[in-house]
Amino acid sequence: MSLTNKFFSLLGFPEPISLKRFNSKNSLPENVVLLSISKQINSNIEQALLQLPTNIIKSASDLTEKSIAALIIDATNYIDESSYQQLYLTVKNTLRHLDSNAKILIIAHAQSPNKNVDENTFSQSLIGFSKSLAKEVGRKASTTNIIFIADEAHDSHLALSNPINFFLSSKSSFISGQTLTINAVNNLINPPSKTKKIAVVTGAGQGIGSAIASRLFDEGYFVIGIDIEPMKIQLTNVMKTLQGESVILDVSANDAGSKLVTLAKQHGGFDLIVHNAGITRDKTLAKMPENLWQQTLNINLLSVMRINKALLMEQSINQGGRIICLSSMNGIAGQGGQTNYACSKAAIIGYVKSMNTKLAREKITINAIAPGFIETQMTKKMPFFTREMGRRMNALGQGGLPIDVAEAVTFLGDELSFAISGQTLRVCGLNIIGT
Repeated sequence: MSLTNKFFSLLGFPEPISLKRFNSKNSLPENVVLLSISKQINSNIEQALLQLPTNIIKSASDLTEKSIAALIIDATNYIDESSYQQLYLTVKNTLRHLDSNAKILIIAHAQSPNKNVDENTFSQSLIGFSKSLAKEVGRKASTTNIIFIADEAHDSHLALSNPINFFLSSKSSFISGQTLTINAVNNLINPPSKTKKIAVVTGAGQGIGSAIASRLFDEGYFVIGIDIEPMKIQLTNVMKTLQGESVILDVSANDAGSKLVTLAKQHGGFDLIVHNAGITRDKTLAKMPENLWQQTLNINLLSVMRINKALLMEQSINQGGRIICLSSMNGIAGQGGQTNYACSKAAIIGYVKSMNTKLAREKITINAIAPGFIETQMTKKMPFFTREMGRRMNALGQGGLPIDVAEAVTFLGDELSFAISGQTLRVCGLNIIGT
């Protein structure tokens, strides 16, 4: 154990277990344990699992191994007050078999005006339960998340397979204590007829943006990377490696939207646009010059809104397209000295939620990703104690990597994520504050 880890262990932060991240050999566990809080298992969940390359075990007693790598709790059938007791017993009796780096996924019905008070109360209780459980199992580098199914998602098995696959795989290693909702599934369309889909990533020259571009290339996209003039060399090198196209552009410029419209016409429209470009200009509000306030809002928020407006007006995003905007945990929890940054990143969350209904008519989804502490060149420059505390202030006790954000982008950008829109997925290891 290093001196740093010994010091933080004395402060109550034990040395974390390393996270298993995705590679071609460890996508899904061989076995998935599927247990229900009632006597019946939801048929949509079972059908969704049958589409995945894994074995379904419906009883913990049937385990041939001593450890559980993936556990699904079917909480879709609230019966009465006894459902709380069954939730407790079902999960408790499996925890002793839980492996390190295990995945727990709770699936339940979302709250709805069509449901009675008892059912809605139970649904809300699962959020507190899962976040607390996530903080307990996080010591073993394990995660807990929830998928809610909305009333209108009648054939939800069509939309469940991809989220289940993501949350049970090592692609979601730094995501815990989070919820996603499966909405209406009537916007499923055929894949684009083009042989190669086009993805645009802003701020692609380094860090998270570079990781996103690389991951999308792996998924078969032709990637257009965008960055500013000072990043020209880095961007050119990244895009050359990915056989993509580099574009030098200030996204906050007045003509950025029109330039991207022209670019979209050259490529037959965009299939995925990732608004990753962002800046921090930290000062307490009392000492913040107006230019730092405006610059941060322009780049982090207003450029996103203006570019999307231009692209949508000219139908430059193809039907079935995906828009993903980068928010931040500081937009959720706030941070001293970052009123400008937190304002812009909180606004992104409200923006994607508000745009959801409008874009659904075009069969386009829009979502946000809110990273927590991600290990980048920027975090290396932080003061030692601030950096180390940032790493440890989550359920998994460690910082995330750019690839963790890139995996989330790939998941939400997938055509099989058609029933997830207007939502924010936090890639933060379950921050202790602000979730």
